[in-house]
Amino acid sequence: MELFEQPISLSNPHQKWVSKILGFVISYLVLFKIFWKVEVPIKVNFKLNKYKISILIYLIIASIGIELLYQLFFDINKLMEFYNNGYLNLEKESYSINQIDLLYQFVTVIFITPLLEELFFRKFLISKLLKKNSIITSILISGSCFAIIHIETPVNLIPSFLFGILSGLIFIKTGKILYSIFFQILMNSYYLIFLINASNYNDWIYSLNFNYIYWSLIFLGSILTFVGMKKITTANNGSSQITGFAEKV
Repeated sequence: MELFEQPISLSNPHQKWVSKILGFVISYLVLFKIFWKVEVPIKVNFKLNKYKISILIYLIIASIGIELLYQLFFDINKLMEFYNNGYLNLEKESYSINQIDLLYQFVTVIFITPLLEELFFRKFLISKLLKKNSIITSILISGSCFAIIHIETPVNLIPSFLFGILSGLIFIKTGKILYSIFFQILMNSYYLIFLINASNYNDWIYSLNFNYIYWSLIFLGSILTFVGMKKITTANNGSSQITGFAEKV
């Protein structure tokens, strides 16, 4: 199985990835220009004293928790097979990683995707929705839109929706989009780590046969997610300052 396989027919891998990245970036910039109708600030004033180390720590805790929870959603089909048949029919899969693809994938999911997606789905969309809708409605709509563009497979729909809800909540409660961007960077980092170690990880996780260790990890994920999000959303006593794009982040 070839990881990072892309349906683009360009033979040169650099041309393939540059075209994908440019298409992705241009698409979002067009959306910003047409719907947001604001100028992107050339210089952004980062005031580090406005950010709390404690929130960054709890973002890490929450991201680890949600990553553990994700396993349950991705294992739905295998869970049904296991409880129907009493065993898992696992075929040994070999994974290969193209180093050029991995490099571009790293740049895309760590630097480009978190910035553009969080700016659009949280900074822009939620801020606009809040003008005429409640917080819950705004978060649900933003999360749903985020999930729809990540529906490569139906199994991916719920995890993407769940992430969109949590990221939206982080943005609203803290009023700072950089926290949401950092949150997605963390999640995408785990994604890359698991892909690079896909063979060994799958061999280990499915060797558990959904025993108590497996379910303990899921339970631990629930606890970490709850604790992390609880601390993050109460860090500013529920207050936030959600303004336009040009606010000092």
